[in-house]
Amino acid sequence: MKFESVSDLYFILAVFVPGFVFEGVLSKFVPRRQSSMRETFLLRLFTATAFNYALSSPLIFLLLTRTIFADSPGRQSATWLAIIFLFPVLMAIVTAKLSQDDVLANIFARLPRIFRLRTISPIPTGWDWKFGRTEPCYVLVTLKDGTEVAGYFGKDSMASSDQDRKDLYLEKLYTVPASGPWQPVPRTSGAYIDGSQIAFIEFRTGE
Repeated sequence: MKFESVSDLYFILAVFVPGFVFEGVLSKFVPRRQSSMRETFLLRLFTATAFNYALSSPLIFLLLTRTIFADSPGRQSATWLAIIFLFPVLMAIVTAKLSQDDVLANIFARLPRIFRLRTISPIPTGWDWKFGRTEPCYVLVTLKDGTEVAGYFGKDSMASSDQDRKDLYLEKLYTVPASGPWQPVPRTSGAYIDGSQIAFIEFRTGE
């Protein structure tokens, strides 16, 4: 695409940027299904942009009719920048909150049941779904060779969101005695676990 005038740049900013901002911020909180089709990806961007302008339409109407900030170009520019850059961020944060809130999710999940419909989760994998909403907890990781790794998944831990590579970092390690609570491993700063070696993970609320 060629930029032959300033108006072309404004057009690109207005059409593409809100969708890019929304998708970029939302992907930080909610795993997204990756599409191999460029048309599908662009449609998602345009839909997010259109929804952003629909929500902002009262403010846009006031700006275009010069009802507000008619004598203040600086405030007009700041308002347009907020519509294009800030509003998509806020929209993405609200969307992420709705996606991660279990109470709201249960409410929305009941609606298809009324019509006896089966829904498909927009989250790509069970890995993404669990680690995208789990609270700090203890985990027992069983590797494919039968080895067990007990650890704590907290704020300093990490579960990969890369669709092609799943790996896990646990900030604390524990030994698992035959009876009694788990015992912390001394002088350790956590452990990295290659996702390809994981057979399954058990999540526990206590040791």
